[in-house]
Amino acid sequence: MNPSSGDFPKTIKIGILVFDDFEPIDVWGVIQAFSIARFIGTDYGTVTPVPFEIALIANQDSCAKDDSLPLVKSYNGPRVAADYFRNDALHCDFDMLMIPGGQGTRPILESLDKSVNAEPLQCDDELKALLDWVKLMNKKVSIMASVCTGAAILACTGLLDGKPAATNHHSFAWVTSFGPKVLWNNVSRWVDDGHYVTSAGVSAGTDLAFHLVSRLAGRAVAETAALAAEYDWHRDPNQPIFYPQQASVPSSLPSKK
Repeated sequence: MNPSSGDFPKTIKIGILVFDDFEPIDVWGVIQAFSIARFIGTDYGTVTPVPFEIALIANQDSCAKDDSLPLVKSYNGPRVAADYFRNDALHCDFDMLMIPGGQGTRPILESLDKSVNAEPLQCDDELKALLDWVKLMNKKVSIMASVCTGAAILACTGLLDGKPAATNHHSFAWVTSFGPKVLWNNVSRWVDDGHYVTSAGVSAGTDLAFHLVSRLAGRAVAETAALAAEYDWHRDPNQPIFYPQQASVPSSLPSKK
């Protein structure tokens, strides 16, 4: 390909949901993998089309009283300025949506009534609005992804039912309680099921991101990006890094009270 010809594949647009107390590396690890990637024949300093464009989506809708985009605080870390509200993101041509994890997933899901296994889902209006939005975005994007405990939000929508998925190994019991019909993987660092791609905890999300760079832009682009980032990319999702690697599986479901 001639870098000066302008004949590049289309730029893939990636949206990342951000909410109060998201885990920083869940977001920035993914951002780094995609943002440093470049088409073959170009480099990081070349002004040409790039393989990926990333935008942050605030976990709230715009309203008539205040349409200014919020600053969203990460857990024990800096704030980020969102690029879109949720309702505005519905009108953008995103190819992929990623839901990160972190301590902030717990207050988001605290209103969920899991005690009755009721359908439709019993939760407050704020959580229902988020889950409805995720389901709408799912129809628009080619890839729906999660990192760490972000899988709990995705599981609550029911979209993962009957499908393999991964989540944070240290929070395995908590996350899986939101999706008893999901085919949870308690060993792998990530699971790629085509439309749904999920990863285990923290740095596993960065490994997943480089995997997606490879899947969407080619292995050569991903390898070059990992080298440029000086990142020790763990390419095999089933190769343990720490021992024991397996997450413990709860022996019984939570009691119904």
